[in-house]
Amino acid sequence: MKISEIYKYLEKIGVLTFSTISSGEVHSRIAHLNGYDEDGMYFRTMKNKPYARQLKETGKLTICGITDSRILSHNEDGVPKFPTGYSIRLICEVKPVSEEVIREKAENNEDLKTAVYDMDHYPAMKEGNFVIYKAKGEIYDFDFDCTKRDHKLLRKRFQFGGVEYNKVGPTITDSCIECGKCYRNCTFKAIEKGSPYVIISERCDDCGNCLMNCPVNAIIPSKTF
Repeated sequence: MKISEIYKYLEKIGVLTFSTISSGEVHSRIAHLNGYDEDGMYFRTMKNKPYARQLKETGKLTICGITDSRILSHNEDGVPKFPTGYSIRLICEVKPVSEEVIREKAENNEDLKTAVYDMDHYPAMKEGNFVIYKAKGEIYDFDFDCTKRDHKLLRKRFQFGGVEYNKVGPTITDSCIECGKCYRNCTFKAIEKGSPYVIISERCDDCGNCLMNCPVNAIIPSKTF
């Protein structure tokens, strides 16, 4: 996916959760992005905040968000109910961007003009601009009631800046005896019959049903993203 396409998914949500690491602890806050170009996606804070210090110390950031924060409700039987939508997450590498670079980019980038405005009104932001220059991520498009398609999920992984990632879900090996138990117990329609059977990774929720039901342990658990 292009950076512009990824940014549109994030911008549609708007307010996102940004998480950093400090002394082995995860620290999260609500924030947003403020523009993109071919070099990456931009955001800002004040240089004096622990947030900025954590970013400079580690160069690491994760972002996640969902289209509807009111997503979880229950029907009369107590079964969770979800509207259609998507969540998105990114594992990012970031670096500071100088005031001069932001001002230069803002001359031809409308989104970055707000960063210039903030720098002029809050001097601590002059050293608080960052760019996400490498990232891997995933869009988790859910339709649990199958209102717009005949399966619950469409998961799409992406990257920019040369980052590598693993595919979604477990893997069925050649030890498969084609008994069909994984197929029958998959509620996500994420398994195709074959020799061996195959997991359709973009439909897989990694729920574990196939692993729990395989009688010959022919399925390898999913790898870390």
